[in-house]
Amino acid sequence: MSLPKPDSTPLRRGSVRALGALSVSVMAVPLVGGTADAASVPLPQPSRTLPSGLDVTPPYQRGVLCLNESQPGPIAFAKLLNATYGSHTYGVLRKCDQEHGEGRALDWMLNASNSKDLAIGNAVTRWLAASDSKGRPAAMARRFGINYMIWNRQIWKAWDPGRGWQPYTGSSPHTDHIHISFTWDGAYKRTSWWTGVPVVDYLTGPRSGGSGTSTPASSDPADYVNVTLRLGSSGQAVRVLQKAIGGLTVDGSFGPATDARVREYQRSKGLTVNGVVDSRVWNAIIGRSGTGSGGGTSGSGSTSADPATLAKYAGTVLRRGSRGTAVSVMQKAIGGIAVDGSFGPATEARVRAYQRSKGLTATGVVDSRVWNALMGKGTSGSGTSGSTASGLARYADTVLSRGSRGTAVSVLQKAIGGIAVDGSFGPATEARVKAYQRSKGLTATGVVDGRVWNALMGKGTSGSGSTGSSTTGGSLAQYSGLTLRLWSRGEAVKAMQRAIGGLTVDGSFGPATLARVKAWQQSKGLAVDGVVDRRDWAVLAGGSAGTSGSSSSGSSTSGGSSSGSSSAVATTELTRYKGTTLRRGSTGAAVRALQDALGGLSVDGRFGPATEARVEAVQRAGGLSATGVVDGRTWDVVERRAHPLLPYWGTVLKRGSRGSAVVALQRALRITADGSFGPQTETAVKGAQRAARIAQTGVVGTVTWKAVEARMR
Repeated sequence: MSLPKPDSTPLRRGSVRALGALSVSVMAVPLVGGTADAASVPLPQPSRTLPSGLDVTPPYQRGVLCLNESQPGPIAFAKLLNATYGSHTYGVLRKCDQEHGEGRALDWMLNASNSKDLAIGNAVTRWLAASDSKGRPAAMARRFGINYMIWNRQIWKAWDPGRGWQPYTGSSPHTDHIHISFTWDGAYKRTSWWTGVPVVDYLTGPRSGGSGTSTPASSDPADYVNVTLRLGSSGQAVRVLQKAIGGLTVDGSFGPATDARVREYQRSKGLTVNGVVDSRVWNAIIGRSGTGSGGGTSGSGSTSADPATLAKYAGTVLRRGSRGTAVSVMQKAIGGIAVDGSFGPATEARVRAYQRSKGLTATGVVDSRVWNALMGKGTSGSGTSGSTASGLARYADTVLSRGSRGTAVSVLQKAIGGIAVDGSFGPATEARVKAYQRSKGLTATGVVDGRVWNALMGKGTSGSGSTGSSTTGGSLAQYSGLTLRLWSRGEAVKAMQRAIGGLTVDGSFGPATLARVKAWQQSKGLAVDGVVDRRDWAVLAGGSAGTSGSSSSGSSTSGGSSSGSSSAVATTELTRYKGTTLRRGSTGAAVRALQDALGGLSVDGRFGPATEARVEAVQRAGGLSATGVVDGRTWDVVERRAHPLLPYWGTVLKRGSRGSAVVALQRALRITADGSFGPQTETAVKGAQRAARIAQTGVVGTVTWKAVEARMR
């Protein structure tokens, strides 16, 4: 479960929305201004004596269905507010959009920039979230069956009232309406405000025979023509969009990658490029207004397009997820499938069948050989994935990642397909690379290394990620005079990464490489310092740990840091739990350790909605899939966040040391970061040691690294 992101269509100040296909979830900061006025605002009064007991509070109830009627609870609550404060526009149902799609979310229009409206909004939300005379939190929210509220830039969650109002950073600030999501009991007016009887056994979904027809959330883009999406939106409508335009991870979250892909799609369709998905974008997706190619099929399997038309696309590579005119032309020419401009599973199967019929490798990828076959030419065309293998091979040692630019990026984009070929490695390219890596069984890092290039060339994907068995001692000998350490870069780093194994071969000696080097050194009985010198190269080349070498690991060269070494691989309080998988419902010491490391949570040892939401946020920030399940990779991300200096714990620094580890130390100490351990750094180190009540030696070892790190929190 992710934190609710209820708003996918921000309401503009002064807007009036009709009932029915309108609303979105909203929340804002209550009591931001207008506090004194709020105290004098009248509050709604019950029409019956309320019972002493309170209704039970269920966990967060996410909207997942498409219903066709507004539920009675939100309507009744809107009428109650209007009877108390005068007529205000409100809306409930919006097709297939979280709780609004189930008819159990209310948008009641107020303008937070108007002092009177602000006072009303603050009074209503404070009244609902407040404790009663017996000290029971959120008493009125429980009596109405409220799921959560958003108003004036803040969100409040009924299932976790102790956290109070928190900042809300969705795409709309929710300053022009209060959004209230109701539980199913609240939706059906089953709660004590309406019935006089507290709910003790809550509903978990629509009642049989209840109002509205329940269907699974629609996957048809035509059902979302009146839904507006933008950066920050979430839910089923976003998933449908992501699947329809292709080249994206279908996760229901409208983030930067989706925004970039939408802009690219708008540009390709001649629409205004603003990243906002409105009816014009949906109509383009479903093929209305001349933006699509219809749904007809070509039965014969022979091209009905002239060779000149097909020749226009001979250099275009198409694969599953591709969309647009080129796909429509190919579908029409290949025959036997719907001509819809969308390269989905059916199109891929048809392409494979066509390739087999022509004696081609059945890859499901439309490259120049397929285009040539469709034009009646020979099939010995230009190679794999739109580029010859030799053309791609030129870049096999080139590492690309977000921010890269140039010809290599263009070659990648053309070969991988489904994205604009613009030579700029942005969010859309990164998302497409991750999707491609997953499809090939590779780790979805978004970084293009030798394994990705090999996959694009149709080779095995173990190439650059293999261990040192394929690297001869002779090939490593050329680097034996080089010393590598954290932040070293280049071919020598690649050679070392290949030889040592278990690493992405990217030529960058980062924290992951450092940790792997230390583990390898420990396994070989070498000094565990994370520095690769002559002795380490000799062992990598097939020698023993006793192989002589003139360079010791304690030497200091440019970029280095140590005057000593660590005796073991660093461990933290989280290390013991890395083999433990946690998910919602888990309890115990591992959960407490997780909550403490994540921060911002009650450390109660119970993995509930708040912990799950925090885990998902950390996973997204760490480039992982936001599953809410804590596995080994998630533990690693959590550990790195909790211990940002962990890569240096095994590095010993003292006056005279130089390099990147010194820079990291100086930044943590908040002094000039020049990479040189001089008198100022020594003084700052002694100050940190004094504050931590450890020996004031001025020498930085593991204990001091931990002490400095603790000051950063």
